[in-house]
Amino acid sequence: MTTHHHDAWIEVFSGPAFEAEVIRGMLEANGIRCIIEDHTSVFTAHYSSVGGDMRLFVSPADAESAQRLIIPGE
Repeated sequence: MTTHHHDAWIEVFSGPAFEAEVIRGMLEANGIRCIIEDHTSVFTAHYSSVGGDMRLFVSPADAESAQRLIIPGE
């Protein structure tokens, strides 16, 4: 498994876990790889815990495209 450094990724969403999972699915369906960070600061490439707030990160190269998908019209 590849290790990712927090500083190399751009945060594009922070909020409830269920919203993070929906947004992660949308981004990945559009070819944008995501990492989810939970409150314990454990990075996972797939599913994380259901409760609590999560943070979604993408590579710097995908940050602009991710933001356009998350917030259309901006």
